[in-house]
Amino acid sequence: MILVVGFFARKEEQQKQQKICWANIQTQIHSVNDLDSLVDYEVNEFQTLVEQSLMIRSEMMTVAKEISSTPDQPISSKHLEYLKENTQLCLNLRDALYDVTLRYACALDVTSASLEREHIPEIIRTKAVMLSVAAALTLYDNYMLGALIFENDKRLRRILNDPDKGFGISPNELLEITLSANSMSKQKRIQKGIEFFETKKELFKDIDDDDFYYLKLLIYSSPSYNHLKNIGTTEMLGKKFKMFGKISRDVIAELRDDGFDGVSKFFGNSVGLIESRKGKLYGNDVIRKKLLEQLQPLDIILEKTPFRLTDKLIPGHFGHVAIWVGNQKELKEKGLWDHEMVAPHHLKITPEGYNETSKEGFQIVEALREGVKLSSLEEFMNIDDIAILRPVFSENVTDKEKESLLLTFRQIGKEYDFNFDVNTTEKIVCSELAYVCFPQIEWPTEKTAGRHTISPDNVANLCWNGTPLELISFYHDGKKVDEENQLNVLKILMTEKPDHSSTINL
Repeated sequence: MILVVGFFARKEEQQKQQKICWANIQTQIHSVNDLDSLVDYEVNEFQTLVEQSLMIRSEMMTVAKEISSTPDQPISSKHLEYLKENTQLCLNLRDALYDVTLRYACALDVTSASLEREHIPEIIRTKAVMLSVAAALTLYDNYMLGALIFENDKRLRRILNDPDKGFGISPNELLEITLSANSMSKQKRIQKGIEFFETKKELFKDIDDDDFYYLKLLIYSSPSYNHLKNIGTTEMLGKKFKMFGKISRDVIAELRDDGFDGVSKFFGNSVGLIESRKGKLYGNDVIRKKLLEQLQPLDIILEKTPFRLTDKLIPGHFGHVAIWVGNQKELKEKGLWDHEMVAPHHLKITPEGYNETSKEGFQIVEALREGVKLSSLEEFMNIDDIAILRPVFSENVTDKEKESLLLTFRQIGKEYDFNFDVNTTEKIVCSELAYVCFPQIEWPTEKTAGRHTISPDNVANLCWNGTPLELISFYHDGKKVDEENQLNVLKILMTEKPDHSSTINL
């Protein structure tokens, strides 16, 4: 159930939602800027739902693979609890995505006369349709992944069709969702939206629009869209592939015998970060070793990955923040190696076969979709840019360093904060690591959609004057920037408008 996200909605509900959709648009069009701002806000909110979908897909692949490794044994109680507990989360996510799909679905049906009467530019209408299509494809991708996984294991199919009053799960819910997802009207609707998008995308040819670029990349990265594209537009609209239901059944039949390798291959980057290529520093062992020589405990690491979907709507140049905690020897010198917050991570920081001075272990703390974790620099370097910033402590250096290191370790295991709110500490987002772990620094924040947020560029701004952060090293576009010029280059990159066309060629 966790990933079988369908399209539950009755016909009368759809008609009602379409009326609400058009009324919603009409109330926002006192000026073009108002409607444009509304769409911009919706796209940013939608990004959160996409991130949650990608996280759940990744988790589900891991759990399903673990379950499939013991085909002749009952599913463990741990996995049963995981599946049941996450059912409601996924149903809520499904409903939220479906709401986005319906909120702007009516933009697809608007007549030219209505557009002219309401002063709605075609370019804004196109973005509204793209938002609806992207949400529908995200829904369908979630459903397809769930269907593929559960088709591979009859035990899972039985579990998902069994009721569980304790978790509020109705009987045969999988069957009902499957029937809804294969509804001809919904499938034709998606096809119509894709056709519209393909005919209108040239409107943005000479326009630098972050929302359009994000939605375009998300649509093109959808396994469902790509599968249809590979079939061919003519073939898709012909009799053989008239319905998504036929396509989904064919895909399931093709991949059922391939197990999880086949499923992973089909979904590719949609389960991960959706990236068009590897980073320019990826696998560069020479640069990695140079960075290891420079890194010290509490160094703040910034990165740029312009080839990833998740980088597109993060404001500014940098897209991620992490903290280097140091090796065993350095933590011993600070009297923290045996601290209760550090001790559980000994084998990660110093893996078997390495000594206490080694920096080859997992010594980076970062907040990813799956939560806050320890990573190695080798894992981290699938990037184009990396900057190392070092806090400048004016007094009581030892005490402040110990405080910040312990705060960093306390974040490990926390969930990712999909609301990006610095005022919540139960969950955390990447740039919040710096905000939470260095209370002695006055961090700049911004208020967005009623929440106080901190972006990676907000963190980087504090190195411009050399205090309270100092720029130690900077690599841009896979190359080392001269130390004499690195701060000027960093400032230029952080203040110029990004050129999307130079990063990903779609």
